[in-house]
Amino acid sequence: MEFDRRTWVALVTFERTDHPQTTLPDEYLGACGWMGCIADDAEDVPDVISRGLAADGLRLVQIQQIEEVGATEEVGEYDTHLAENMAAIEPGKRTVWGTLHVYVADGEA
Repeated sequence: MEFDRRTWVALVTFERTDHPQTTLPDEYLGACGWMGCIADDAEDVPDVISRGLAADGLRLVQIQQIEEVGATEEVGEYDTHLAENMAAIEPGKRTVWGTLHVYVADGEA
């Protein structure tokens, strides 16, 4: 499936905040994984992802890689779960999760 807007994947690390959230189980401080993002250009991606994470009670720690993708088949090269989620992204949403790898840490990661 081809995307009708500029679409990006980014390798993201994030942490929980004091705000309620349902993404991370209580024993985990944070996670990393690929996220999908609809944005006008690469410079907008970190802001869009940061706002999406904040809406879920999470804080962006780092974006290591941002790549533009044109279709779900390209996304599957990064993360097949993300490709499935991008194919079914809800109207009005600008970010979507892929496979998350959680971690335990003391304090800031």
